[in-house]
Amino acid sequence: MKSFRAQTVLLAAVAFLPGFLGRPALAEGFPPISDADRALTSVPNEPNAAAVVLFKKSEFELMGYGTHNRVSSRLLVQERRKILTEKGKELAEVGIVHSDYVRLSGFKGRTVLPDGRVLPIGDETRFERKVSRRQKRSVTSVAFPGVEVGAILDYQYELRFDSFFYLEPWYLSDELPVLHSEIVFKIPPEIRVQAWTRDPLKVGVHTENKRTRTGTEARVWADNVPAVPDEPFGPPYGDLATTMMMLPTAYDDGVAETKLLESWASVCKLLGDDYEKALKKDGDAARTIREVAGSTPGGTPREKAEAVYRFVRDRIETVHEEGVFPLENSTVGKTFAGAQGNYLEKALLLKSLLDRLKLQTRLVWAANRWYGPVDPQVVNPGVFDRALVAVTLDGQRVFLDPSDRALAFGQLRAAYEATPALLFDDKKPEMIVLPDPPFDQNRRQAVVDLDLDAEGRLTGKGEVVFTGQHSWSWIHWKEDDAATLEGWKTWLEGEYEGFAVEGIQFQELPDEQTAKVSWTMKQREEEVLGDEASVPATAPLGPSTQPFVQQAEKRRTPVMFGFADRDETELRLRWPEGWKVDTKPAAVNLQNKAGALAVSVEVDEAGRSLVYRRKMDIVKRELTTTLQYHDVRTLYGKAEKSDAEPLALVRR
Repeated sequence: MKSFRAQTVLLAAVAFLPGFLGRPALAEGFPPISDADRALTSVPNEPNAAAVVLFKKSEFELMGYGTHNRVSSRLLVQERRKILTEKGKELAEVGIVHSDYVRLSGFKGRTVLPDGRVLPIGDETRFERKVSRRQKRSVTSVAFPGVEVGAILDYQYELRFDSFFYLEPWYLSDELPVLHSEIVFKIPPEIRVQAWTRDPLKVGVHTENKRTRTGTEARVWADNVPAVPDEPFGPPYGDLATTMMMLPTAYDDGVAETKLLESWASVCKLLGDDYEKALKKDGDAARTIREVAGSTPGGTPREKAEAVYRFVRDRIETVHEEGVFPLENSTVGKTFAGAQGNYLEKALLLKSLLDRLKLQTRLVWAANRWYGPVDPQVVNPGVFDRALVAVTLDGQRVFLDPSDRALAFGQLRAAYEATPALLFDDKKPEMIVLPDPPFDQNRRQAVVDLDLDAEGRLTGKGEVVFTGQHSWSWIHWKEDDAATLEGWKTWLEGEYEGFAVEGIQFQELPDEQTAKVSWTMKQREEEVLGDEASVPATAPLGPSTQPFVQQAEKRRTPVMFGFADRDETELRLRWPEGWKVDTKPAAVNLQNKAGALAVSVEVDEAGRSLVYRRKMDIVKRELTTTLQYHDVRTLYGKAEKSDAEPLALVRR
């Protein structure tokens, strides 16, 4: 049993394999190129395709299938592409992730030109770079030589690893159209598996199984797979791709059966001991918690929890390594002593410190929404890229992510809000959905004061307050204060063309989920007309443009915003005697299922002033129906039209 548990540690290595490991195929040498492939110049139903995948195949031999080696597994990969247009030449490079645990070997590649010449890939076109020294992971990039329109690109390689877990889906789809895609799983009799398939574009996935004297071979394939759609504000690749997985559910060595990915409880049991070992070896954490908690004498449990959270968030450097599998020999004590840790290590340290406050905590596995969907019915820990901590305070569960200094206590990054997550427990794990705060907590609120002088020059000041997810974007977004000031100056001058922006001040308040910037500005001399003035009413949060140019009936995918939000702009404008309002935006009051737009202009002729107000709400982060798409398209169309209406003053 010990040797088996050693294998499970290598789940971590396989979990990090990116999607392209599921994109390729098999063989010794490259198959002959058919006359049809040579003659192909376009793809039926996708005439604008820059390139096409002629085939992508793979064989995954689990646990030394057909050999006496019952430890090492290997993935044989092969792909053939054809370049159809000049733009397709940009696709003449591939990258392969590998490590000490997932070993790359046998890479071969070539470019076959239209005239029949073959240009093999040499060592000079291969480049390897480290992406994680702690996990000993690298990426090997390969550039194909002499690529031109009509060229065919072949490549193949092999990955070996000392585990039979493969936690990435096989992508039958690609960003390009695929004429044929398949994978063959070769499964020894000791392993019981569960197959899982997603076919959101209704491509049609075929399967066949056959028993052999050494186990089972399961073949899965699809033909004429369309390119995954790429539309404005569309879902992530994983939502739309046709995929399949083969997950090991149990291992039986003839003496005893061990449950693997059979249930979330069995998965938690596999990792529970490793977590407990990491938590028990906490070093000086006990002394630290006394010091940190002591900084809030007489404080409530929430105040003490907030102090501990800030300590781990700010004092322990984040190593940006994803996954829920602990590194070998990783402990809370080492994380504390080294003052650095990856997402899981910082979460375990935070949990350890909160536990010493006698608070009720749970470790949480969370998944970035933009990495693809999470199906709670599919027992695959590889879909979770981050660990959080749930702590119960005042009868309410609060979710904490100590990996990001821009996050307040109880705030999550937008990519994790409203997503399925797992409350870790080796007896009764629970699938939950993380909180989805109201849209109006994510706000950009601008207030601008402008004065027009007798010569027709505009001067003034402004302030924008960002809250919720908008604040996250502007907290610690530059390396230091000088760079932050320069960044704000660049942004503001981009929003206020024709103005010199000065006196910039900013505040970053992560614990209040707030960021602020204020400034003064003066119209540049060359922009002053003298007898008329055009006022940038919607700046700095506008004008908006219509991102949804497709008609509703042509839209193929749902709309997915990073988060729902509210924009508010208020412009206060004053002018001297002898001037008057010439044109102003019309009032708007539009509301539908996607959101709302309200525009008003209140003019005080006697006081020679006006107030322009604009508020736009996007109330849902995902719009899944044709009617909702029509509504959001209508909303942006109205906003674009209104924002284009001028606000102008002229001399009487």
